[in-house]
Amino acid sequence: MKLYVVRHGETLENANDCLVGRLNSSLTNEGIQQAKKVRDYFKDKKIDLIISSPLDRCKQTSEIISDGKIPIMYSDSLLGRDHGEFTGKPKKSINFDEYWNYNKNIQYKQAESVQDLYNRVAKLIEDIKDKYHDKNVVIVTHSGIMRVLYYYFKGIPSDGILSEITIRNCEVFEYDI
Repeated sequence: MKLYVVRHGETLENANDCLVGRLNSSLTNEGIQQAKKVRDYFKDKKIDLIISSPLDRCKQTSEIISDGKIPIMYSDSLLGRDHGEFTGKPKKSINFDEYWNYNKNIQYKQAESVQDLYNRVAKLIEDIKDKYHDKNVVIVTHSGIMRVLYYYFKGIPSDGILSEITIRNCEVFEYDI
């Protein structure tokens, strides 16, 4: 099984470097162009299924990648991290390393803890491996989900900090399962 994980195209909130999480937003013109480049990237690859976050920016990205040729399913398990009280705030307004520290696993008033997010994503990947083990699957999701997936496959660092990786809009990660 080949698993491709794609971050959605750019949104206005991304361009302003804000914590978006579960806010519903659409792609900018730049985001649409980014998604078209990813569609071209997959042009010569055999893709059986796209599984996407149900938020508009991921739906739009998935539809562009699919180009009407690849079935799309939507999963709430791919929703972005619930940033709770930090939603819409600039990333620089929080301690990003602490916010993404698996070992500290701070319990916020409203924001989803990093271990809860990790467990949600790990369960989804186990389900995908069981159901689609003989398929090539594209996941279209958010940077936080991609961050967790990266450390799911590569291992959590001893310091627990999951913020060391930067994920650009429409960046593609590939995993052989």
